[in-house]
Amino acid sequence: EIKQRNPKVTKRIVEDLASKIGVSALKYQMLKVSPEKDVVFDWQQSLELQGDTGPYIQYAHTRCSSILKKAKKWKTTFKVESLNDEEKKLVKLLSNFPKVVQQTIKDLRPYYVCNYAYDLSTAFNNFYEKHRVINAESEELKNFRLTLVKAIQAVLGKCLELMGMYTVEKM
Repeated sequence: EIKQRNPKVTKRIVEDLASKIGVSALKYQMLKVSPEKDVVFDWQQSLELQGDTGPYIQYAHTRCSSILKKAKKWKTTFKVESLNDEEKKLVKLLSNFPKVVQQTIKDLRPYYVCNYAYDLSTAFNNFYEKHRVINAESEELKNFRLTLVKAIQAVLGKCLELMGMYTVEKM
């Protein structure tokens, strides 16, 4: 799959990415389940780039990084004339991150972070499908959306770290 998406990538890089994605997929599949429930592990399902999987969350993080790299220069801003529904959802999710981490620690339930990371990844992907970021309608909106993407990247990166998973440059 990696070779198909990136034909020019070296064998060593493919092996490194495959290892990081595979180990992360396994960790996520185990952590996302409440400890009271049985874990049914399926390699095929756990490696999917769609759905409640580790690679899905890694891909959302990688997409954020890619957008920020393409944008090159921009100004951090939290000001915008109005928020659309997808932006409101993302801002709300981002504001809940500290509470999720606190509750995870209090209850010793790592699946809270997994569920949160999946919800944030899904909300980000929905936002990105509907709205332009780099080519937004105005410079102010572009800067706000890039600031939002940067915040999502940081939080997803922290979620991956908390779950013991890897961030990757390409997928």
